[in-house]
Amino acid sequence: MATHTKAKPAGTPTWVDLLTPDTEKARAFYHAIFGWQYEVSGPEFGRYITARVGERSAAGIVGPQPGAAAAPAAWTTYFASADARVDTAHAVELGAKALFPAMEVGPLGSMATLADPTGAVFGFWQAGRHIGTQIANEPGATAWFELYSPDAKRARAFYSALLGASADPMPGGMEYYVLKHGETNLAGIMQIDPSWGAFAAQWMPYFAVAHADQTAAVAKSNGGKVMGRIEDSPFGRVAALADSTGAFFKIVQPPAW
Repeated sequence: MATHTKAKPAGTPTWVDLLTPDTEKARAFYHAIFGWQYEVSGPEFGRYITARVGERSAAGIVGPQPGAAAAPAAWTTYFASADARVDTAHAVELGAKALFPAMEVGPLGSMATLADPTGAVFGFWQAGRHIGTQIANEPGATAWFELYSPDAKRARAFYSALLGASADPMPGGMEYYVLKHGETNLAGIMQIDPSWGAFAAQWMPYFAVAHADQTAAVAKSNGGKVMGRIEDSPFGRVAALADSTGAFFKIVQPPAW
């Protein structure tokens, strides 16, 4: 469990937000499963919604912006940056595509949104007043970040170079790499299995919960879906879910809870 009061080190996952065509529906869904409360910004910030656990910021929700192409509901993971413009240029040199180049968001900070060389959308956040998530590894907060890629080796090479991270293979039968700064685990990269069908490259957050089975049942009763079985793992009891607007994410009940 952790509370953050300062900006996170560069290259570290620092924020997640949900792009959804129906923010009201999404707000109701996540309030039901996580108890999130919301703060809605004014039109100057696109009516961006900050989700909170108590008084601490946990995630964001945003609707389609004027002039933007239609896109399916999806979560985006943002990495902390000391200079979003420099990091965006570096990412492009490594094969990424800048979807929304680095720009200032008033006094809150600066952001950029990109697609990596395998097609997954991610972002950079250069903290100003907004430091990113203020809570981690407790119910309703992010606990892990995972990339699903059609070319995990290419993704591993890209993010290792971009974030200055090592990428250790996980033992076992699946192709999975753990990005690290020293001994600190940052995120995972997993190879998409062809048997999953038309599954797009994407970053997917894990949110901690006190009771995985109970949370999955509440998600289902509020318009979400449980994707496959709820399973035990060395890291806790895990379920893959889709929210009421179609975005994928995972929940994890850590072993000690």
